[in-house]
Amino acid sequence: MRGREGAFGVLLIKMLPSSAASEQEELDLISQLPDSILHSILLLLPFKDSARTSILSSRWRHLWEEAPLRLDDYYLCHNEHLVSWIFYSHRGPIESLHLYYFTRDTVDRFMESAVQRGIRELKLAGFMRRPYQLPSSILTCKSLHQLSVVACQFPQAVLPSIFPNLKELRLSCVMLRNDQLQILLSSCGSLDTLQLKDCWNSSVSSVSSPRLRKFTWKSSTVDELIIEDMPNLESLMLDEYTTRDCKVKVLNAPKLQLLGFLCADFQTLQLGGTLLHQQPASIFQVNAMPCRMAMLSSVKVLAINMEQSFNKTLLDLLRCFPCLEKLFILKYGGSCYKTHVDKEIWNAHSSLSFLDHLKTVTVKGYYNSQSDLELLRYLVGHGKVLRKIILLYSKTFNDEKFVEAKKRQFSVEKRASSDLELCFFIDTKNNVHFSLWNELIWER
Repeated sequence: MRGREGAFGVLLIKMLPSSAASEQEELDLISQLPDSILHSILLLLPFKDSARTSILSSRWRHLWEEAPLRLDDYYLCHNEHLVSWIFYSHRGPIESLHLYYFTRDTVDRFMESAVQRGIRELKLAGFMRRPYQLPSSILTCKSLHQLSVVACQFPQAVLPSIFPNLKELRLSCVMLRNDQLQILLSSCGSLDTLQLKDCWNSSVSSVSSPRLRKFTWKSSTVDELIIEDMPNLESLMLDEYTTRDCKVKVLNAPKLQLLGFLCADFQTLQLGGTLLHQQPASIFQVNAMPCRMAMLSSVKVLAINMEQSFNKTLLDLLRCFPCLEKLFILKYGGSCYKTHVDKEIWNAHSSLSFLDHLKTVTVKGYYNSQSDLELLRYLVGHGKVLRKIILLYSKTFNDEKFVEAKKRQFSVEKRASSDLELCFFIDTKNNVHFSLWNELIWER
């Protein structure tokens, strides 16, 4: 997008001849385009650049005031006076509005005007000491497609019909009772994506939605998460430690394709009719009839969170997903050079069905331990359709000679796939934060 914005900026400048003003307007072909097209061009520019076009000519002087407005106070240094002036000087529709650290009175006035001007995307966060209560005008806004709120709250009595056309809802630090959540899900007839972070004060949470396709969930207080009925759910993203600290039950999600994170030291995980249980002594059990493992077969992308070394639990977990195509592994807990590795564990699992489908593997937190090397050898030697293995390692482990040596080593070893590419990258983000790893998964 930035490249396109820059291209438009250069185009606008180059189209202006250096002659007199009257001649400029005659030769300025781009200014002869209809307002609707010029508004689309301005919508692609950052707000500051869009406003600056008003000095190009009399034709452009007021165009930015009528083009759809994208206003983010973060880029205006949270200057409430400046943001208010821009907001009320602009006469066109509101495409998006992002507000942080504003007074409640200002936000209330903004909300009323934004709803009247057809706002499509709204982000609210950081309202003083008490959560900001969303006004009913926002709850019933028909133009709103994306809503993201932090430290806000819904009215005690949620309206029976809210957010009629909302596509994406992202809530953080918003206290929700189970009944309020279900009203939200049943009322939002167009909701496609739901993200909930630290939104509960109860020990058990139950979620159902006939339409939801993407669900992201993070909580440090809930003991049990139950996905009751989501027939169209394709993506279930949990934070790194949910399945370790919380019982997760996905009872009905037949279209589930992306699942993560699964902690390798989880206790109980239920997917449809399949119960995965790990006892304290790391004894891994799968209780299911073969005909009831359909949900596991639908999963194409899996993200796993592992502490220290790869072990038999990883393989036991992978064999439960026979049609896996993409695997993401987040490692933490040290380099583990001294960890004992039983090579027979890997040799005994050379014909697992997921190896017939696995195409890409990404490991974040690669340390060149013996455990890491054995995993690489296993994948290289048995991944029949593997195309790429991506290894992200810390900046502190930046040894170019080592990387080149490992590339040469695995290039000459026996490969199950002739098209395999082995990639080493420095992990520039170098962290395990939930939101960043979630973005990494979608980028790959």
